[in-house]
Formats: sequence, structure tokens, C-alpha cells
Amino acid sequence: MTRLATILLALGAAIVIGAIGWWWLTYNDVIRYSYISPGEAGLCLVGDSDICRLARALCRGAHPLAIINYRAAAFWIGTASLSASLIGFSRRA
Repeated sequence: MTRLATILLALGAAIVIGAIGWWWLTYNDVIRYSYISPGEAGLCLVGDSDICRLARALCRGAHPLAIINYRAAAFWIGTASLSASLIGFSRRA
């Protein structure tokens, strides 16, 4: 169980870090140009709302590899993997 928990921990951490990077690539320009506040953009990290979709539509910046459609599901998949790893570590104790 410890090996699986370790794998889930590493995978979950990588996914969460990747999701945060993806979110930053998507929302960095709209924050910089004050289309939405950093707090409003932060909510887009964990969910999708009309303001998030509007901010993405307003963004006309050049994104690397045309990465503009951040999906909050990536963050939640990483969080679920991290949570599963913690359950695996707690069962060992």
C-alpha cells in the first residue's frame, strides 16, 4: 500500500503543479490587463464560471502552444490523487 500511496502522492503533486501552471498561462494576461482581479482569477483555478469564460474570451495574448482553455478538472484530479495518497499513508500507520 505504501508504494501505491507514494505513486499517488507524486502523481497528484505533479498534476496540481501542472494545473496551476496551466491556469497561470491562461489567466496571466487577463490579470495583468486588469480584465479581472487576481481573486476572481483565483476562483477560476477551482471552477468555471461566466466570469472565467469572459476573461478567456477577452484575452488576446499569445499563449504558448495556443494553451488558453484551462480546465479546473485537472486541479481536482490532482487533488483527488493527493487525497487518495494520504488515505493510503494513514492506513499504514
